[in-house]
Amino acid sequence: MTNHSRRLSYILLGLTLATGTLAGELTSRMELSLDRVRQGGPPVYSDDFVLADAVPQHVRRFTEFSGDVSGRYLGALATVAQFSGQAIPELDRVAAKLLPLQKADGHFGDPFTTNGVANSDMALLWGNGRMLIGLLEYYRLKPTPEVLACARRLGDCFVQLGPRFNDPAILEKFSGDQVAVGYICWTQIIEGLVALNRATQDEKYLRLAEQIAGNTHRYPKEHSHGFVSALRGVLELHRVTHDALWLKKVEAEWEGIIASGNLLPQGALPEIFKPMIANDEGCSEADWLRLNLDLWAETRNPRYLDNAELTLFNEFFFNQFHTGDFGHHVLTDEGIGAWSARAWWCCTLHGLRAFPEISRAAFRSESARLCYDLPVDGQGNVPGLTLQADSTLAQDASATLRVTKADGAEHPLRLRQPVWASALELTLNGQPLAGVAQAGAVEVPRRWQSGDKLTVHYVLRTRLLPHPEDANRVAILRGPWFLGVNVQDAPTYFDEPPENARVLLPAPDVAGDLPLKSVAAVVAEPVRFTAPAAYLALPYRPGGYPIQPQTVVLRPIAEHTAVADATRWALWFRPGK
Repeated sequence: MTNHSRRLSYILLGLTLATGTLAGELTSRMELSLDRVRQGGPPVYSDDFVLADAVPQHVRRFTEFSGDVSGRYLGALATVAQFSGQAIPELDRVAAKLLPLQKADGHFGDPFTTNGVANSDMALLWGNGRMLIGLLEYYRLKPTPEVLACARRLGDCFVQLGPRFNDPAILEKFSGDQVAVGYICWTQIIEGLVALNRATQDEKYLRLAEQIAGNTHRYPKEHSHGFVSALRGVLELHRVTHDALWLKKVEAEWEGIIASGNLLPQGALPEIFKPMIANDEGCSEADWLRLNLDLWAETRNPRYLDNAELTLFNEFFFNQFHTGDFGHHVLTDEGIGAWSARAWWCCTLHGLRAFPEISRAAFRSESARLCYDLPVDGQGNVPGLTLQADSTLAQDASATLRVTKADGAEHPLRLRQPVWASALELTLNGQPLAGVAQAGAVEVPRRWQSGDKLTVHYVLRTRLLPHPEDANRVAILRGPWFLGVNVQDAPTYFDEPPENARVLLPAPDVAGDLPLKSVAAVVAEPVRFTAPAAYLALPYRPGGYPIQPQTVVLRPIAEHTAVADATRWALWFRPGK
């Protein structure tokens, strides 16, 4: 079986994806994860399985994190249902079974200890924090008094626990090597408290959120998912209070993550911050992506959108398994190792939760101007104009924008030109169109008509990225994609000794781009979740027989979703002559 047919068989293996209103890659990926949560497995997200941590009934892993899976399940499915308009009947069924499980003091699961604070208390905080935001995300979809009352009782429980967990001694005690049961179990509750204030206008939840936000700090060996979830909560606190202090805090902590080397070049956060970097985590990647999109929306500083884009097209897509799960992959010196784990207990649900926010970030409005910022599927509108974007960026480096509603008035359309594109080539209704060049964008002023179809082709750049710690190695990016060599597709590249392989790179042009040969044309029928638009042919000298130069096809690491088995990727290359 050829590599191409093998990859195709993997994708067709048991996967039936619904066709939604939007038709590009992002939509297909969201449907893959939604299908996994609703119908996939193992394990299957049955009612009893989901609710085991709220009872608690210790019949699966991590039920001591009471409310974690059940809260994430509510929040992820409710958010997708609200975004897509799909009916998800099992969501209401699980919610109805959940509410009677709430304990008298408002929390879910086993009781808190009465003397001091134990690891089990931190686990309870974590799960109940995920439960609070999940309840409120479900409440946004189905605003019933019963659900809000349940959320209020849980919020009141946190208010009662506030003095105990805001104690500086507890902060110090749990800011060490506890990781999953560290102080982040308390700080991640900010997100739910702010959402509860939005729903109730009760200031006591906001006051507690402010107290916890003041205790939110990054430290070595911290769980990145918990910390970045807390930062997202602090940013929401800023949005409600309009206090610039909280925005400055989030931006300072963002800078700290970058400066500390905890953001890896492919846009990944490690599960545990330095010096314990070992693997990635789908939850952390989803959090980092959402935080950057929120900071972009709040500040319009392009560095946040650039970082969101880096993570989206590389680590976030890479992290999604062919089953629709998200999870863990081991990080190695050469790139990414073969070990992986589908984290159904957290990452699968948290990854699914991120998709609607990614799609919503595709467009934004500026008065009468509509801006297409992120080349993914999405819908955007200003009064008098509605557009739908279907992105085929991975297949042909393009996105198609269709006008579904227009009032005949002039509405400027601003198309962002990312740093990874040297130009935008526009076609309107099949005819070439010249836009108006701006700083980092192309604008199209037009009296749009319903049915207009604008195709945006991104002319991809090929760039080198130096290794952050080794001047003798580089990564290669094509457009937004981080390229690598997959052992399944190119096993001979890894012939012994692979560390002695030397890639033969041409001299960069005046813009710093590499004139490498694209091989997209050789792909007759692209497989779902592959990105032939970025394929490059790279000559190299094998480590064991440099006298016989070979050629390898570099592929985006995002294609990992198209591979059913765990595999090894080389991301860093040693140039030679």
